[in-house]
Amino acid sequence: MSNVYSIEPRSEHYACAVDLLGRTGRLSEAKELIDRMVVEAGPSVWGALLSACKTYKNLEMAEVEAV
Repeated sequence: MSNVYSIEPRSEHYACAVDLLGRTGRLSEAKELIDRMVVEAGPSVWGALLSACKTYKNLEMAEVEAV
């Protein structure tokens, strides 16, 4: 994103990506993206992941990330 458009990704950009991955059930990939973020994950990022955990009934990941 920064190489092509000269825009530094912000937490909001990551939240959208995590939401899209979560909606398609790709929770592990969403978590990996969060782990590689260059900015601090804000509430919207964690909310997107926790919402996906609820949708796909992945209580184990939700509990680990909520702590």
